[in-house]
Amino acid sequence: MKPRLIFYTSQETRNSVSALVAGIDYFCIKTKPEISYASSRDEILKNLSDSLNIVAFSVTTVNFGERYRVFQGIKRKINGMKNVIFVAGGPHADGDPESLINAGFDYVFSGYSEESFPLFINNSGEYLSRGSGQIIRSVTSHLWQRRSFAKFAAGYFPPLEIQRGCRFRCNYCQSCTRLNMPLYKNRDAIDEYVNDFISNGFRRFSFVSPDAFDIRFACDRRSPENMDTLFDYLKLRGISIIEYGQFPSEIRPSKDAEIYFKTLVKYTKNRKVVIGAQSFSDERLRKIRRAHSAEEIEITMDAACKYGFYTIVDIILGFPDETPDERLYTLDRFRELNKKYPSRLHVHYFLPLAGTGMYSSNPSALDMATLRLLDKLEKDGRARGWWREGRRMTAEIIRMRERFSGKTDSETAIFND
Repeated sequence: MKPRLIFYTSQETRNSVSALVAGIDYFCIKTKPEISYASSRDEILKNLSDSLNIVAFSVTTVNFGERYRVFQGIKRKINGMKNVIFVAGGPHADGDPESLINAGFDYVFSGYSEESFPLFINNSGEYLSRGSGQIIRSVTSHLWQRRSFAKFAAGYFPPLEIQRGCRFRCNYCQSCTRLNMPLYKNRDAIDEYVNDFISNGFRRFSFVSPDAFDIRFACDRRSPENMDTLFDYLKLRGISIIEYGQFPSEIRPSKDAEIYFKTLVKYTKNRKVVIGAQSFSDERLRKIRRAHSAEEIEITMDAACKYGFYTIVDIILGFPDETPDERLYTLDRFRELNKKYPSRLHVHYFLPLAGTGMYSSNPSALDMATLRLLDKLEKDGRARGWWREGRRMTAEIIRMRERFSGKTDSETAIFND
């Protein structure tokens, strides 16, 4: 009897689940599992079969608490059934796999797992004989570079993941917890992806890249030639709608931004782009290792405006040692630039993410002057963001971190209620 693989799915897991399903197609030689998708505890329970059931959770540091509650709820309901095993992967598993073992998952996949997870399914009997509580660590192979690793799964076909990892390694960001250096999808793999994309009848082409201007297609260096050649290739393949430079392919500020916008305006449908500024304080940018300056943010906004793009500028407030003066400076500096360039501020709150250099840190409190200014910017239509949700998310992140990782930073204030 085939094993039953049940993915617990949500909006943020669609890309990873699609890649894993592609990996199963490539590597499950012995027997392919029966795959089902569930978005709630009750749906998972309904999908359980009499054969071996592998219930798979993709865990981010932000959703760890919610995944844990769903997982524990299922365990209580099945009351010790021996044919159900629980596995976890995802960004949190890359940065802090031990916490997931401590939380009770049977097997935890740390690293890109499109190969190791199918091999686990192929050899599940052998793994089960060794016992649960194992971390299965994966080193990304170069096969991802040579194959599409995209599959129509759960009614969804993912954007083209054209780059993995980031060479800048900012110390608050999880993009580099799996890789020391970035990898780039090669032309054959892109062609395979495009063939699947077209055969499924899709028209709106988008990308996943942690650094939109640093793609490789025509040459093996950062160059606008790569973007121009890639987009021209997509047009020749009959793809009429290309979206780039917005989530999840945001733009890093740079001195040479204008030459890239010249290509973007020629090929892309979107006229909004996202710029990952994070702060307008040069001291803060150095501390978090952004490798760009505040001046380069303005250069990039200016270039976007010149070519008719509206910019959404990402910033983060609440860094652990941040002062009220620093926060107000960043907000005031954006207000000055907002008068020159069509733009809106997208405000995030600092999240201590597993595997980053700042995982053990807690955010600083937002002072009343900052809260009043944020409120004014939002009322004026100049700012939006997830900073309120981020404050709530951080509270749970810290609770889960301290419960299952034992990591704490008691010297730093968390936030005002």
